[in-house]
Amino acid sequence: MYLLTKIQGKVDSGVYASVDDEGTAIVQFFVEKDDAISYNTMLEALDQDIHVTEIDEDMTEKLCSVLGNAYTVIESGDVVIPKMEALQHLAMEFDL
Repeated sequence: MYLLTKIQGKVDSGVYASVDDEGTAIVQFFVEKDDAISYNTMLEALDQDIHVTEIDEDMTEKLCSVLGNAYTVIESGDVVIPKMEALQHLAMEFDL
């Protein structure tokens, strides 16, 4: 699984989360690295300095439990496009 972090390879540096219409932060986990890279490329076009980081699949639920956030898994081939609200992204810092 892959997610987006402030510092490449460092989940504890801060995790990128999108925000839904109700203002809830949702961490996005990508099954395929290429999908994470594509999404990150779109964020870079919006001047976001975020990096793709690999994480063990069984850590996803634990990580979100620690963060206290919802999460979603982006399956292979799903198309996800950042909304303009991505400019106000949340990078949550936490201790593992």
